[in-house]
Amino acid sequence: MKPNLLQRFIIAAAALAAFTQLRLSLLRHSIKIGKPVGPVWLPLLVTKVLKLWSWLMGVHVRSESGAEGLDRSKRYMITWHPHGFIVYCPIFLLSEKAIKGEPVGRPWHCTGAPVLFQVPIIGDIIQVLSGRPVDKHSLESIMSQGGTIAVQPGGMGEQKATRHDQEMAMFPANLGFVRMAIKYGTPLLILYVFGENQLYDRVDGMEKWTDMLFKATGLALPLFTGKAGLPISGLTPKATDVHARWGAPVEVGDPDENPSDEKVEEVFGRYLAELQHVFYANAQECLPPQVAARGLKIVRLDGKPVPELAAADRPPVVRSRM
Repeated sequence: MKPNLLQRFIIAAAALAAFTQLRLSLLRHSIKIGKPVGPVWLPLLVTKVLKLWSWLMGVHVRSESGAEGLDRSKRYMITWHPHGFIVYCPIFLLSEKAIKGEPVGRPWHCTGAPVLFQVPIIGDIIQVLSGRPVDKHSLESIMSQGGTIAVQPGGMGEQKATRHDQEMAMFPANLGFVRMAIKYGTPLLILYVFGENQLYDRVDGMEKWTDMLFKATGLALPLFTGKAGLPISGLTPKATDVHARWGAPVEVGDPDENPSDEKVEEVFGRYLAELQHVFYANAQECLPPQVAARGLKIVRLDGKPVPELAAADRPPVVRSRM
């Protein structure tokens, strides 16, 4: 006797649940050993498909610079800005660098919200691309075994506040990414992805919807539109030229298991100076004029003041009349 519709649904749901559990067990094993699991050709194939899709959407990496003189014998902690509406560029355009170990000379793991790894298809793709959950256990496991990670300091808070007309960098109160870099003595390497925020347009007045979604699912997704004004169209971004700019390594000194708050703040101050230098040295060339004119908004969730780059160190920005 053939199974009815309900029975087919139950069988399909059970199969999906079993596959998800298998995938998550492989992820836990990969985190435990600090290395990717599976053949290298598979993630490289996925990156080619994602790049092809981006090309069809009119999204291209037009330029990349800043890492030419990087000391590839060192291990770094990569930090990228901005978060963007859905972290499009790090997944669709730059994940091949993580697999091949560019430009740091060794493969690295891009990290994301743990909840994403529970979502079918999305979690599968991120895991294949060597993505890892951005939780303390995973990060410590990778770092303690000599692995390299890439983190987005602003996380979901920055994602919820993302706008197409204002560049922003948000930082957590405890500056955990700085503390971990100091703990392992790994210099911080900034990557600014110009164009990430311009792939979509934010829809204002829908903040309550974003909060409701976050409370219900743990996903911090602001309401946005993509190509042709389609809402929440993550797979159909607007045609955009993307420019990747690497900063100079921010040294953190020798490994320090328990750095003082003063040391953390000192390193973070130099980090902010380098971040602002990377932004203002490239904003005019790499952003729409009206966005570049607004500058980089830096937010510390602990409310502490943010030192601004001295005016003399900023390249002149052409002010837009818009």
